[in-house]
Amino acid sequence: MKKIYSVILPVILIAYMLTSLSFSASRNAILLCNDMQIMMDDTINSGFLTKANIESLILSEEKDLLGYPISKINTRILEERIRNSPYIKSAEMFYDLEGILYVNVAQRVPVVKVLTKNGTSYYMDSEGFLFSPTGTFTPHILIANGYFTEGSELRKSKDIINLEEKDKYSEWTDLLELVNFIEKDKFWKSQVVQIYYNRNQEFELIPRVGAHQIIFGTTDGMKTKFMNLKTLYNEGFAYEGWNKYGIINLKYDNQVICTKR
Repeated sequence: MKKIYSVILPVILIAYMLTSLSFSASRNAILLCNDMQIMMDDTINSGFLTKANIESLILSEEKDLLGYPISKINTRILEERIRNSPYIKSAEMFYDLEGILYVNVAQRVPVVKVLTKNGTSYYMDSEGFLFSPTGTFTPHILIANGYFTEGSELRKSKDIINLEEKDKYSEWTDLLELVNFIEKDKFWKSQVVQIYYNRNQEFELIPRVGAHQIIFGTTDGMKTKFMNLKTLYNEGFAYEGWNKYGIINLKYDNQVICTKR
């Protein structure tokens, strides 16, 4: 008897699954798309596209949407269409039993705006993806400017992490490392407002508080450099004031060299 049950039960389960799939396919064939709901992450630094922009992207690819059978809508193609926008990080589409098509979109969030000597500007997110400014939206983020290398590969790829000639654009990956460190620290995110990449291939930091220039050098030993600078702020400036020194040099290993104004 047990052997019979062990054979019959799987057969019943398979038959049930096939019936359910058949019913679901039959239902989807007649289920119409009654509405479209666009859901977007709303952050202060990711307002490049609106819900109306996303809707236009979708309808430019698939005009026959509302009022048409769900089974005729190729959500995979539509998702890819949305993701082709440089401002979109991810896009997912699904529908419910009421025929409502949901579009879940996450925009890229820039952490720095880079201005090159050639007059080109880029936004860069925490993953190293580059995209151009658009419209009138201006996020309140770090500004970086100076002698950053540009080239056709950089403009085509938009992804500094996976560039084939990565060494040619090493200052971009160094900038990403530096900015991500600043972003993750509440104090430095508030204090550092601008980064300059000079002719000597060194980074300089412009502080929010204090009339001094910070020569940071390369990103080697970055954590130690920031730790030394914070020690100077807490123990040195507390007694001598924030405006006594004009230049603070951190580029040498485990040294802080201060030059008076």
